[in-house]
Amino acid sequence: MVKQTKLDLFWVSITVAVTIFLGATTAIGADKIKTMLLRPGGWLVEWRGNSSGVIDFVFEERGENIVVNINNVALNMACERDVIITSDVVKLDGCYDTGISLFFDPNDQEYPFKGESQKVNYKLKAK
Repeated sequence: MVKQTKLDLFWVSITVAVTIFLGATTAIGADKIKTMLLRPGGWLVEWRGNSSGVIDFVFEERGENIVVNINNVALNMACERDVIITSDVVKLDGCYDTGISLFFDPNDQEYPFKGESQKVNYKLKAK
């Protein structure tokens, strides 16, 4: 009985340590994500759904809020949307698409932000 309890405690300790390590390596924090998104050049956004294309995102700080200016040159369309940034996800709506969630991938230097909505996949590349 004592051996089983020590073994259970060992596995609980390992599980907690791995969870803390993975949490520390995947969630980089809202402030760091915000700093990255606010880069002056903006982002080229490759999207793929029923069709595909490339649009521009430029994130801006407006007082306490962050907004994204979306420009789709091919469709001669532009809009501005509010952005929500948490420790591990960026949430926004597009001009026509809603419920977009973008996640930071520290291992991808070319497309550090990737995500999706219900119907479209997105990859952001620094301009």
